[in-house]
Amino acid sequence: MFLANSKHFKSVAIWGGAISSAAAALSLIKFPPVVAYGIVAGAVLGIFNIWSIVRLVEALAGAAAAGPAPAKASKSLSVSMHVIKLVLIFVALFILVSLKLVNLFALLAGFTVILVVNLFAGLSALRDGSTGS
Repeated sequence: MFLANSKHFKSVAIWGGAISSAAAALSLIKFPPVVAYGIVAGAVLGIFNIWSIVRLVEALAGAAAAGPAPAKASKSLSVSMHVIKLVLIFVALFILVSLKLVNLFALLAGFTVILVVNLFAGLSALRDGSTGS
């Protein structure tokens, strides 16, 4: 992983994990444990999603730098990997929600926390002038 991407992912994982853990702990005051499980599960799936996007984009960038033939093969592999990743996330969400192991809204809240933290980390990197190289 490139240094800028590694720093970005690390900050998203640390801040997102901390905020999601705090939200899960606070939810235990008023709601059943299923809500806390949902927040944590959503955060874990969100972090996995960000990690896989970073890895696949770096693979595409490396293939594009290698030339047109590897870039074409890498694009089809990247699309396949994104489809597989999204199917795995969907299956995990479907199993968790259908077996009532987590609350759907709590799951979405945990996932949203990671997306918002990712947005703020990206905007702060832009503000600081991080180039990604």
